[in-house]
Amino acid sequence: MPSNFLLRGVKQDPGKMVAIVNYDDRQSGLNPQSSSNIITTDSDWSSSLQNLLDQPPAMLPRQMILGGMAFFLIFVAWTWFGAVEEVGKAQGKLVPKGETYKVESVELGKISHIAVEEGEEVAAGQLLAELDTTFAVKEVERLEQILAASKIELNQKQALLERVYLEVQTHTRISASETLGQRLAITSAQKKGEVLRQLLAQQELEMEAYRTRQQLLTSVPKISQERFEQVELELEAHQERLARLKELEAQGGVSKEFVFQAEQAQRQTQLQLIENKVQEITNVSEQLFQAQQSLRDLTEQRTQNQGELVSALKEVEQLEADLTQKQAERSRMKLEAEQKIQQLQLEITQIETKISETQNLLASAQAKLQQKSLRSPIDGVVLSLNVKNSGKVFNPGETIAEISPPDSPLLLSALMPNQESGFIEIGMPVQVKLDAYSYQDFGTIPGKVVSISADAESDEQLGSVYRVEVELEEDHIVKDSKLIYFKPGQTATANIVMRRRRVLDIFLDPIKKIQKDGIDL
Repeated sequence: MPSNFLLRGVKQDPGKMVAIVNYDDRQSGLNPQSSSNIITTDSDWSSSLQNLLDQPPAMLPRQMILGGMAFFLIFVAWTWFGAVEEVGKAQGKLVPKGETYKVESVELGKISHIAVEEGEEVAAGQLLAELDTTFAVKEVERLEQILAASKIELNQKQALLERVYLEVQTHTRISASETLGQRLAITSAQKKGEVLRQLLAQQELEMEAYRTRQQLLTSVPKISQERFEQVELELEAHQERLARLKELEAQGGVSKEFVFQAEQAQRQTQLQLIENKVQEITNVSEQLFQAQQSLRDLTEQRTQNQGELVSALKEVEQLEADLTQKQAERSRMKLEAEQKIQQLQLEITQIETKISETQNLLASAQAKLQQKSLRSPIDGVVLSLNVKNSGKVFNPGETIAEISPPDSPLLLSALMPNQESGFIEIGMPVQVKLDAYSYQDFGTIPGKVVSISADAESDEQLGSVYRVEVELEEDHIVKDSKLIYFKPGQTATANIVMRRRRVLDIFLDPIKKIQKDGIDL
């Protein structure tokens, strides 16, 4: 093809090409009216369209000019009256409205087990994570051993105290019985001594009586001798009379019979005298012997009774000494028992104090052990979990997880870059796109701005940002006629409509910028 032709090709189908050839009339010298020719090869145009292209109507240029003017007017009106929404994008996640429950570490500890994941529904008391319990378990076991040993020692001391009390009571009863018996023995010995004294006094009186009788019996022979002498005198007188009578008989003055009677009377008197003397001597001797024997018996009895009295008095003294000694011994034993009881009571009090302190320490250790198991305080959803792997160390007061109540309405807590937050205000409309649900299929969720942080925060990825909270008008989407409710922790993007601008202003912005700043060459 010659170089003075301009070829413009439009691809229709493979193997088919429409070519428009413009001839440069300045070089060819041809008629300008024939300067444009359409050459087609294997064309698929319809005959009517082909005729229109080959023979355009005479009003076509005018219509095109009018159409262009109408389009221009419409475009100007659109740029003047039309407006576009200027939006700011903020990214964040759904959080419950209001206060969430933070699960914090009470003391320094290392995570040994993670039981849940973010976004998981949990029940009250369900295990979230567990800190290392090695030392806590050992401490609980150590305190339990100390507590068990202290309780055993307390039981032993209490049993010993009860035994001491029982021994004291037994000794008290035995001592009371012994004291009573001792006092009865002393009383009996004293009574025996008193009886012996009375008996000795009586025996002394009897002995005195026997002595008096003995003296009397000793003086009886003298009286009898006098009587015998008197009787002998009478007997001599009878003998003299008998001799005279015999003389008279010999003289014949009296009869023999009378003399014989006189002799008989003399012999009877003499015999009676002898008998009386013998009888009297015998009686006196017997009575004297009896008196002496009785006196000897009384003397022996008195000596024996005196010995018994001395023994009784010594027995009383010994019993009283024994009683005094036993009372002193009982007092000493009672004092020792009281001291032992006081010592045991003091030891029991100390052990009870130790048990109480150990129980408090054990309760504290068990509480710390329970605190090692981080559990959900309520039914809810794990909003955030600040640990991904075991082994992470948490300081006291550091938040490990946040739990949101199950029925709390959700807000979108998002971060907006500082450069896009200039015109944001509370109440601005928002269109929220949830990452979990395609907005092409489920659309966007309308909402509005309800909170803007007063100060900017620092973010590692976005730099200086403001925290914005968006209230959603809906808390669910519909899929297959089923309601699917949003969950805390789901991420989303918020398109915040910050202002509406005319289209014309957008086109004029570059010109205004050039007028203000000039052109940098």
